[in-house]
Amino acid sequence: MDDRLQKYAALVEAGSFTKAAKNLHISQPALSVAIGKLEKSLKVKLLESSGRQGITLTEAGKIVYSSALEHRATDHNLQLVLAGLGEEKVKLRIGMIDSVASLLSSQEEPLRTLEQQTELGLFVTNSTSLRAALMSDQIDLAVVVESATEDAKLQTAAVGIEQLVLVCHSASAPEFQAIVDAGGQLPFIAYVQTSTTHRIVMSALEQDQIRTTTILYSTSQEIMIQMVLRGRGVTLLPEHIVANKIKIGELHMLRVSGKPYRIERRLSVVALKGRKLPPGLVGLAWSVRQQLKNFTVV
Repeated sequence: MDDRLQKYAALVEAGSFTKAAKNLHISQPALSVAIGKLEKSLKVKLLESSGRQGITLTEAGKIVYSSALEHRATDHNLQLVLAGLGEEKVKLRIGMIDSVASLLSSQEEPLRTLEQQTELGLFVTNSTSLRAALMSDQIDLAVVVESATEDAKLQTAAVGIEQLVLVCHSASAPEFQAIVDAGGQLPFIAYVQTSTTHRIVMSALEQDQIRTTTILYSTSQEIMIQMVLRGRGVTLLPEHIVANKIKIGELHMLRVSGKPYRIERRLSVVALKGRKLPPGLVGLAWSVRQQLKNFTVV
């Protein structure tokens, strides 16, 4: 991709000259000069303003940004094809939410195959950050919690359904079960409010008329587990993450209407539209799907 077009795409994705220059490891004046040269070569104005509220794109600016994404995908696909001709390993950067990373860490084969075929980099964080990383070309694809409003620039493919179960410390189970049965307020350890999972969880709890009072917001499932093990409250966690602790009696599943309370969150693989990816990824997606089926209630 043309260097100036690359810098322009980075500016749009960062939202400001200051942040984009930092991401690109160049000075802000150098970035401004590059954008000015791009506007001059294209004979259009790309930006309406760049004040305290950030940048605003003109209609031409939006078209040029879309073209920049297409160029980015073309460059990636060309590198993939050329690497295949030379039997070289291509770089592959995969992002995933922590529960999927935990799921795959227990299996060697899917990741081993990709490591043999590619120079593999793994990034683990929340779905919102992973989507932002995709848009800024920091990763090539991600396994995320499915969103009802996916960006039009992303292509998605369903992976499977992850069951979340309502758990508490076993010693606290009688107390918290009594609260559920009486329709009282459960002390709840929640996912951060900006996350897709938070919206899914809170919507399900409201729909099922389970009342909660949030005592902690967290981005870390490990911290949530530790808080529950200390008897501080209840939470909803992926069943495959807590299955062993339930089995050995450290955690207990709370019941609603006589059944262990579960909700679903759907997982998807997302990537930029038009981007080709190594065939070894099929095996990875299949492995995640098969593992999730083990914890899916029919």
